[in-house]
Amino acid sequence: MKLRFLIVVVCLASAMPPMESRAISSGDRMPLGPLGGRNVYAPHQPWFSFPAEMAAPFPVGTMRARTGLYYVNEFSTYPFEVDNEIPIDGLLTPERQEQLTAMDFESLILETGWDWQAVPEWRFSADWRLHVRYAGFLDDVIVWWHDILSLPNAGREYFSHHRSQWTIRGAGGDVIEGSGTVVSSGDLDLRSVWSFYNSPKLDLALETAFKIPLSHYGEGFSSSYPDIGTAFLADWHPWMRWAFYVNAGMILPLGPQGRIMGQFIPVVEFRAARNLSLILQANIQSSPIEGEEGDSYSHPVFGDTGMFLLPQTDIKLGIRGRSGRLGWQFFIEEDPLTWEGPDILVYFGGEWTLNTNP
Repeated sequence: MKLRFLIVVVCLASAMPPMESRAISSGDRMPLGPLGGRNVYAPHQPWFSFPAEMAAPFPVGTMRARTGLYYVNEFSTYPFEVDNEIPIDGLLTPERQEQLTAMDFESLILETGWDWQAVPEWRFSADWRLHVRYAGFLDDVIVWWHDILSLPNAGREYFSHHRSQWTIRGAGGDVIEGSGTVVSSGDLDLRSVWSFYNSPKLDLALETAFKIPLSHYGEGFSSSYPDIGTAFLADWHPWMRWAFYVNAGMILPLGPQGRIMGQFIPVVEFRAARNLSLILQANIQSSPIEGEEGDSYSHPVFGDTGMFLLPQTDIKLGIRGRSGRLGWQFFIEEDPLTWEGPDILVYFGGEWTLNTNP
């Protein structure tokens, strides 16, 4: 049902007429680029992941400051059979709720970053995040919204609302756990983009990344070790209003936890107006962890599988706009296929071009 709902939204957005009747002038052909934001799904969060990037370089000397705010509502349980439980007033006992909870929290994530086009071929970037997890206040609204759309609640109806707890059990005894209100630093991500080919319709680049850990593994916000990554970027501009992007990368954790990850980000951008784009984007990423043996369940599409084992297949639907030096973006994100993504994610971000050399 989630997939059907997203398909309807995408079709309606694609059918919208351009917001300006006149054609986009040749001076306004520059696309706005993919949606930002990195993978903040809790089982993947301790390790690095690439945000979507353009292969095309900025004008030399461009410096851009960015900030963004994520709202995440997360809920996931370990497998259980409702018929074998003894609910009290429709809820599982407090003891069973604690045993079965994998993730149940709301989160606000403040992100800040900067980009610098140092020379025609090289762009350098840095990103840092501050994480806040808490009990939240929107659980009742989310259950009501799911009921309105006839969407499943993933077992929320058997658990008390407004809780903050996460216990992510990995194979080999690794555990990421916490509860209550937690404020923690994320890692510092350093990236560089080498734009080695540029033409009017096609741009190609290679991206490298190095993650500097700033937190501890057990808290769930960092692996406590560096990660390195590399990615291939391609931008294709076949028509004035359309742009297509592909980012394909690999991430290598340097610590004892975490597996090598592959990441694939396809993006479609439609220029609805001179300074406004509609964007459909995906993040397909293999999992860095595998759940404990025995924590298996039957997925309606993929059959019997383990917790946190399937790749993430997030879909982002959003808009980007700009006015002079100010740019902004908004998107919603969900994983309608494998369910290995945030239950609900909303993002709003802004960017400011500090200076551009002529």
